[in-house]
Amino acid sequence: MATTAYTLLDTWDAVNRYTAAGETDVILSNTGGRVVTWALTTNNLKPAVAVSQGHPLLPYLSQTMRLKDGERLWMAGAGATASLGV
Repeated sequence: MATTAYTLLDTWDAVNRYTAAGETDVILSNTGGRVVTWALTTNNLKPAVAVSQGHPLLPYLSQTMRLKDGERLWMAGAGATASLGV
């Protein structure tokens, strides 16, 4: 499993987005003391919800998920850090 580290922003930004190539199992880990927020889309448009309305991942916790082919996982959080294992 390859892991990528992210330093997140307080807005949805393409630099903190992962696009699934085929059905993909991932593990998103919050590696710091701030809340990581995530959302899914099916295209390159930013999520329609504000970062504050995304799915929260509390500090030092992880979440597994299965992404469909072409789904985008967006990650955000002011001063937060995360890693994504694929």
